[in-house]
Amino acid sequence: MIHILEDMTVEVEDSHSKAREITNSITNICQTKVKQQIRTHDMNPNDAIDAFVSCTSPLATRQFEEYNKQIKEGASLRTQLATQWEDYTCADQSLPTTTPKSLHNWNYQGKDHTVGVLLDRDEAKIHHIKNFISSEECAAIESAASSNLHEATVADGAGGSQLISSRKAFQAGVRVPWEKEQDGDVIAVLARRLYTYVNEATGYGIEEAGQEDIMSIQYVGRGVDDPEPDRYMPHCDGQCDGLKFHHAGRVATMVMYCGSPDRGGATNFRNVGIHILPEAGNAAFFSYLGSDGTTDNKLTEHSCCPVIEGSKKIAVQWLRLGVDEENPWNSFNTLNIKIGSEEL
Repeated sequence: MIHILEDMTVEVEDSHSKAREITNSITNICQTKVKQQIRTHDMNPNDAIDAFVSCTSPLATRQFEEYNKQIKEGASLRTQLATQWEDYTCADQSLPTTTPKSLHNWNYQGKDHTVGVLLDRDEAKIHHIKNFISSEECAAIESAASSNLHEATVADGAGGSQLISSRKAFQAGVRVPWEKEQDGDVIAVLARRLYTYVNEATGYGIEEAGQEDIMSIQYVGRGVDDPEPDRYMPHCDGQCDGLKFHHAGRVATMVMYCGSPDRGGATNFRNVGIHILPEAGNAAFFSYLGSDGTTDNKLTEHSCCPVIEGSKKIAVQWLRLGVDEENPWNSFNTLNIKIGSEEL
């Protein structure tokens, strides 16, 4: 099923190439037809243009209607397969992390980190990084978050946020004390490592000013009979609609695993068949903005499988483009519209 998902992803993502193919085919057909008419009827330029338009319009309408039908059918089948794959992988607790397509070492300040490349596309990358966060760094984040833990929310589609059953966890934001970085503050040192990795992996040139806090998130398992286990259903951190990027939106995510549950809690990317176990110390990185300024089309949609036993503790950094000290992340609503400018 994984290979089917990958093949369908490539097919859908190559829609621009298919559109060019259809356009070229129609153009060639009508060019030949109009050239024949010019030779036969001695047409003037205006009549030739009118004849070309009359030829291409009905052909284009029929071709693109058929192609759009195929795209919709393919997307529907991909969604069905992805849903089945999600259910299967979350239910099978013995599944390992997906085998990477390639491995390389990332050296930071003299320490090597093994990086498994699970997906490598211009508009979407998924990496699995070994030993990215230390137990000391995890403890510092958990301690800073402990007094502010609250039920996790999601965007409500109208610019705000809401509690929803598809996401069940507790979370709290932790500010990065950048002013203490030179003094060796544990959280600031971790954050610098994180920003360095993301920028080297993407070339985005993300700066720390105006970014979101590190989010400490905790899921608790209450056994196999829990009717509503802690989990996060499939979702996107950013746009992931294949359209032009919205200024100040999220473009990358780093999920750092601090506490591994005894059962459950894997990170799933159902549309590309990728499964990552939450092993303490490791991290999952993914980005979702292409070099042409368009976002990925659901390739990085992901979920947290239900946590069955034990607890899953993660530290998450969402990274944005277009924010700065004067225009921080919280000066935009969840639709990436500047607060106060909604009615302008």
